[in-house]
Amino acid sequence: MYKKLSLLCALTLVLFASCSMTKGGTKRTVVVTIEPLRYFVEAIAGNRFNVKTMVPNGGNPETYEPTAQQMVDLSHSDLYIKVGGIGFETTWMKRIKANAPHTLFIDSSDGIIPIESSYGVPDPHTWMSCLNATVIAQNIYKALLQIDKQDSLYYKANLETLLAKIEDTNSQIRENLSKSKVSSFLIYHPVLTYYASEYNLHQIYIEDEGREPSAAQIKEIITSAKAKQVRVLFMQKEFSNRNSETIANAVGAQVVDFNPLDYNWHKEMIKVSQSLK
Repeated sequence: MYKKLSLLCALTLVLFASCSMTKGGTKRTVVVTIEPLRYFVEAIAGNRFNVKTMVPNGGNPETYEPTAQQMVDLSHSDLYIKVGGIGFETTWMKRIKANAPHTLFIDSSDGIIPIESSYGVPDPHTWMSCLNATVIAQNIYKALLQIDKQDSLYYKANLETLLAKIEDTNSQIRENLSKSKVSSFLIYHPVLTYYASEYNLHQIYIEDEGREPSAAQIKEIITSAKAKQVRVLFMQKEFSNRNSETIANAVGAQVVDFNPLDYNWHKEMIKVSQSLK
């Protein structure tokens, strides 16, 4: 009789714990700044954590303001993984840290040599490079070990799978670019600086550090693009404007919609190289 009661109690406790886990009550949280970082974290963390993004797809990481609910979620997080120096972070990081005093903060770009803009400002778009992506992945793996050593082998296996995916992405990009006769491209916001550096491409940007080009600069951009036989202008929806259309029409370049903030990091990386074929 007592054994049956004990067994019943034990089963009840297990069922209660199981229900709590399915409701997400015991699952820990990792917060990231942008969707590509969520891609990397989920690839390594698997089902061990809930991963939440501060700047949603479609949001501008230079001007986005977090919601009240996001700040509440952040206060309960175990780990925050930031890009390193993107506009949202430079504006909000002090307040974010004050709101989450028990959260571990990690810079995913740690160890990456920054490329500076023409104004001497480090380019923050570090994730747009396969070489950098391997560093970012390893930084995320080390961060997860700091808050959960118990699952280290699980994270290690996932890391190796992700690194293989990054290498496959790199191989596809190089294969596509080997078929291209043009090594230069136009882009409104210079988000492909690291990409261009890695694959020996020339990025001709229209806007830099939020500064719109003057009439003289637009003329110079058009002259340079024509000389380099540019055929593609990469455009982010949030930056679409008349200057871009004017330049694309003058050069005869095809406008390609491009989203460096998309969750599917590998698809956007490959899309760039496919557009240059």
